[in-house]
Amino acid sequence: MTRTDDGDETTERRLGLWISEIPETLRELRGEILDEDFPFDFGPASLAGLEAHLLAEYRSADEKPDLEFRPTRCAAVYLGEVLLDVAGGRWGWQPRGAPGSPAGRPVVHPDPALGLAPLSPLSLVARAVRTRTGSVFTEEAAGLAEAVAELRRHKPGWAPAVATHPGQDARTAGADHPELLRWLGVRAREFARWTDEAGPADGGRHWDFSPASLDLLETVLRERFDGSAGLLGAKSGALVQGAVWYLGEVVRRARDGVVWQYRPRTRFDEPLGTAMFHAADEIYLDTPRVAQPGLREGGSAHPMAALNLFFWETDELDNPIEPRLADVLDDFA
Repeated sequence: MTRTDDGDETTERRLGLWISEIPETLRELRGEILDEDFPFDFGPASLAGLEAHLLAEYRSADEKPDLEFRPTRCAAVYLGEVLLDVAGGRWGWQPRGAPGSPAGRPVVHPDPALGLAPLSPLSLVARAVRTRTGSVFTEEAAGLAEAVAELRRHKPGWAPAVATHPGQDARTAGADHPELLRWLGVRAREFARWTDEAGPADGGRHWDFSPASLDLLETVLRERFDGSAGLLGAKSGALVQGAVWYLGEVVRRARDGVVWQYRPRTRFDEPLGTAMFHAADEIYLDTPRVAQPGLREGGSAHPMAALNLFFWETDELDNPIEPRLADVLDDFA
């Protein structure tokens, strides 16, 4: 792995961070930046609308696009994903600094069989802003499509392939972990007993795995625990583990493509060796999570983290907050 100019981080780690943020970035682009009628299908035809949106964000040809500007960053991810669909290949990282990207910038390497140079989505955004033709993205995709068609004329049956980064492969891992499968089986079998311990449904609310039933779970947590410390201290017990499973099951049944996953907690790729729901450790990363690994803009969340956050009264900046368990559904496509 190559070190970046600042000497404290590898290009591989920066690339891994970029890739790990792709699902969340795409959800932000879809839900908060683009209009509802944008055809979010990763097709080349959608690039004209993406470019039009960016030209509205950058009103002058003299403005310099910056990856720290969220609309630019989100658009760069979507543009790169479309180019990968057209020409195959993989995401990479250009370590040398450039205007608007002093720490380097992401690039798309088309399928090696095409013999094409890497493409920088940020450079394409800059060209689009500078020229203001409204067709830079579309023309780039068309050029890649022509290169693919030309090679296929010489190599019938060939098709561009997308190579995944280890960070992308990790999104699909952990669904068949033996400890997770054992835990899921226990929780399902113990659900009736858990509802007896948690308390009967009331006020017309039922333990029916609906988003509305999370209000009932909130009531149970408020009655049993004074705050986060008490909850985390009891996380190895059946009541809290049942609450984790119930919240995860609500998400799994309410959102498409959600699966349970468990990957033993690591630090810098070295296993820490703690078991799931390790009683002596108050953090939540050693607990199962729910995720949408099959969706490009899929989400993920640790239900244990959501239960912990539920007791917070202020955020990291000391701003008052009123978290709800149903908020976790917003993390998913």
